[in-house]
Amino acid sequence: MSRSVFVSHAVKDRELAAQVVALLEEGMGVPEDEIFCTSLKGHDIPAGENFVSYIKSQMQGPKVVILLLTPAYFESKFCISELGAAWVKSHAIFPILVPPLDYADIKDVLLGTQVVKIDDDISYNQLRELLQKEITFTPKSQTKWDVKRRSFLKDIKPILADMPGPSMVSASALEAKDRQLEEARVELDEYEETVQSLKKRLAAVEALKDKAAVAEVSKQFDDTGLTEQLDERTNEIAEYRSTLRGTEMLKYALSAFYGKPYKINRFEDREVFDEAARFGFINGDDEPVWSQRHMKSLRAKLKELGSFISENEGDLGKQVDEDVPLEPENQDFWEYHYNI
Repeated sequence: MSRSVFVSHAVKDRELAAQVVALLEEGMGVPEDEIFCTSLKGHDIPAGENFVSYIKSQMQGPKVVILLLTPAYFESKFCISELGAAWVKSHAIFPILVPPLDYADIKDVLLGTQVVKIDDDISYNQLRELLQKEITFTPKSQTKWDVKRRSFLKDIKPILADMPGPSMVSASALEAKDRQLEEARVELDEYEETVQSLKKRLAAVEALKDKAAVAEVSKQFDDTGLTEQLDERTNEIAEYRSTLRGTEMLKYALSAFYGKPYKINRFEDREVFDEAARFGFINGDDEPVWSQRHMKSLRAKLKELGSFISENEGDLGKQVDEDVPLEPENQDFWEYHYNI
């Protein structure tokens, strides 16, 4: 009988596979007997079973196949067979891309498939949601999930640092690198044009005396759209999920800044807010410490965002889709732009 989760990986990557399995068990709560991973005792092929036949049986009906895509993976005939079987049988797959491989290295293999990088913290929430949707199990608390996920990202760093590159380069890869080199040359020429434009802009600004005229000149030279500027600002704020050691702490800080109700759940989130207190994000009365350097920086960026949206509200409303929220003090804005 197939287990619910199949971790497809190369033998050379057993150490990395072990970290992924630990994340599934200790961070998410997936039961040990629901995970098949050939490199780990308790998850591997039972004694007496035929290696090839047993793997074939396990590929018949897993709910989710996790692909650990490394250079060694694509040099393994077994791994390529597992990838092909998952594709043919239309299993739910979660491809994890491991450096030094990049998206360009796998686009011909997983064309049109969403792939996440192994060190992308937020993407593992997608894996957690996929498993909760496909498998019946009792999930770990949000706090345990956040703690284990951070530990996982820390523990894989030395493994990734020693990750070898592919032992050979294909002709298509070489051609791709040549194309990239040519594109880089073209881009460099475009940058040179941009530099010359910026020099002209600086000279024009220096010749002005009043702010209105400066703003007018800036508008003439600025080729960045308002939606891109909005994304840049909200992405900077979203990064505070990591800076403040968790999603809940960022939600708390946003609520405090905008005067929205928020009650700390000391049962579920005690570890998160104890850590926040140790870092000085909050005081002993669970109040925000805006003088702390990260909190101070966050508040400054929130003020900048508010001013930007207020000053460009009309034009932004015309450029973004109707379903994109533009009220930074509301929960729907936080969910859409900050993924919290």
